[in-house]
Amino acid sequence: MTATTSVESLIVKREFTAPIERVFEAWTNVEVLAQWFGPEGFTVLDAKSDLKVGGQYEWVIQSPDNNQIKHFGEYVEISKPTSLVFTWVLDDQGCSGSAGECADTLVSIAFKTVTNGTEVVLTHEKLPSEKSFEGHQFGWQSSFDSLAALLAS
Repeated sequence: MTATTSVESLIVKREFTAPIERVFEAWTNVEVLAQWFGPEGFTVLDAKSDLKVGGQYEWVIQSPDNNQIKHFGEYVEISKPTSLVFTWVLDDQGCSGSAGECADTLVSIAFKTVTNGTEVVLTHEKLPSEKSFEGHQFGWQSSFDSLAALLAS
């Protein structure tokens, strides 16, 4: 996995040993997403999604210290199984990547079949600060670790 250093755009790239359809479903089926989303030690309390362009999503996670963090936004592009784009609203959620931050950001995910499974490239754009970049870098990389564990089971 790699991450590009830039306050504006965070890029996380990872290969998963699972077919592209299964990896795409892990992002778009809230029952599956609830099994892996969030940094290690975090729990998904609620996940709702209206998976269509213009549809809303809301994923609520809980940190190990019982802080509830709501992630929400709107789907901008859905091209099954190769891409998913959604807004990611920062609204002072109280986690290391969003505490005190308010911004409309954008997450683009590209899925590509490779020899051993699926390559995923996540680009998180318009992050407002270095603190936000670092917090989201940790969150996405740890979430990808959880996704890899789920897909390997």
